[in-house]
Amino acid sequence: MNNKNPIKIVHIFITGSVQGVSFRWWFQKEGEKRKLNGWVRNRTSNRVEAEIIGEKNNIDGMLEKCRSGPPLAKVEDVIVNFIGKLTLVDKSIKGIKILETI
Repeated sequence: MNNKNPIKIVHIFITGSVQGVSFRWWFQKEGEKRKLNGWVRNRTSNRVEAEIIGEKNNIDGMLEKCRSGPPLAKVEDVIVNFIGKLTLVDKSIKGIKILETI
């Protein structure tokens, strides 16, 4: 990491037709390709929720990929909030953990 590519931590809600299309598994694979850590889960509100940490360029690239998602998804919106730390997982997590739906 350097000053031109600092670490970012973001909380994400992805809305649209994003459940039943393997979005969480796609998110895990795409995030790990970018060396991101965090978690992803379905919400009963028909949204996908995630928190990820990584270098700014990798986070930005992942957010761009989320705007289209996996082939069967129809993403309507990607809502991003910057946060201070990951929740729900140990800070030493490696990769993206798929959590249970809530």
